[in-house]
Amino acid sequence: MKSDELTGWLRCLAVSRRLWMVTLIIAVQADAAELHVQALSLPYASPWQRAAPEQEVEDDALLLDAAEAGLQLALMRQVRNLQTQTETYFARLTKSCQARHGDNAQTFWHEAGTRNWLVCRGQLREGSVFHLSTVFAERAYSLVLFAPAKAEQLPGLVLDLLANVRFESSPALQRPDTKPDAPVWMHTRTLFPQAGADVLAELVRSDLSRLGDDGMLTGYGLAFDIAGMTWFIEGYQWKADASQVRKVAWKQDGRLEFDLASALDATVNGQLRLTLAEDAARVSAGLSVWQLCGPAAHIADVLEQLQSGERMSLSKLNLAHFAGCPEAEVADASGALPVLRGESGNTVQIGFTASMPPLLDARQLESLRQAGMSRIGLVEIALHADDARHAGFGDRLVEHARAYVVYEQKAR
Repeated sequence: MKSDELTGWLRCLAVSRRLWMVTLIIAVQADAAELHVQALSLPYASPWQRAAPEQEVEDDALLLDAAEAGLQLALMRQVRNLQTQTETYFARLTKSCQARHGDNAQTFWHEAGTRNWLVCRGQLREGSVFHLSTVFAERAYSLVLFAPAKAEQLPGLVLDLLANVRFESSPALQRPDTKPDAPVWMHTRTLFPQAGADVLAELVRSDLSRLGDDGMLTGYGLAFDIAGMTWFIEGYQWKADASQVRKVAWKQDGRLEFDLASALDATVNGQLRLTLAEDAARVSAGLSVWQLCGPAAHIADVLEQLQSGERMSLSKLNLAHFAGCPEAEVADASGALPVLRGESGNTVQIGFTASMPPLLDARQLESLRQAGMSRIGLVEIALHADDARHAGFGDRLVEHARAYVVYEQKAR
């Protein structure tokens, strides 16, 4: 596999990247019949083979390989929320293709079903590269294909894949139907706790201590991207029974993807998709919605602490009352908000609707601004280990995997 070319190309395509990984051993690949990135589903079958999980984490993409045909395909996990017209976006891609590949650049449109893909073809030292992009629901999706040098058009195997790509139009991902000047909650950024090598080492130190001489930690990793989070931790213990000492393996291994609408009114709508490897300990995913309101510097500091990985009592912050801030309701942690329970060896998903903090009118917003106050809606997406079979190994790593989706009130 042309890993150097692939890694370099993918990294230059990523708009933003927040990815940290520590790998002590190669993880075991779980077979799958489809690739999923947000609304896009890409079914595949032989001769396409899925790449190993650690390679996908490194390249921040879902990878397929048709070795005999010399083809490698990457479905990018990075999905861009368009801030401009679709035509402008494609015009910029065309200009970027020409700038990158010069005289070797070639751009053309490919129609697959009801979907049009802009294709940029370029020449690398070892072959041809095709960058494909399409837009669905104001979001840009990308594929990158590496093919033999003589390939001037998309190979038949790739055309077959594109013909079966589907996009699931979900009401949960649509913008609210409001008047042009009506206030809405607008997504401004998504925060992930930092997970550098030192953080990961601290998270698994308790597992190493508990194992002692009775087992081994063989690998661990945690990665975040715009679509979700991927984690794994695995090892084994020596278990003695009446007749022998057995080696018993354990692992936490999975991925959580979430998709929330970029503009909200009274509710937050979205989807959660949770994939667990075969024999992995069960994990649940859930969400909470918080209102944070207070001096602007205080809110900025809270967000910085969340991103640095500090665990905070968001329920207390939610209820902390500053003069001029609207009252906040207590978030129901008993199960009123949706919980997605994972299944070993399967992918499960749910759509959800939860209440957002009430929108303020223009007078209230102006009063807050003049008082130097800031108010945000915060959607917290978290994982919880809920399987006691492996004595809690990996629980700290799993519960560090969370996301904070930040919304601010703006006029449409």
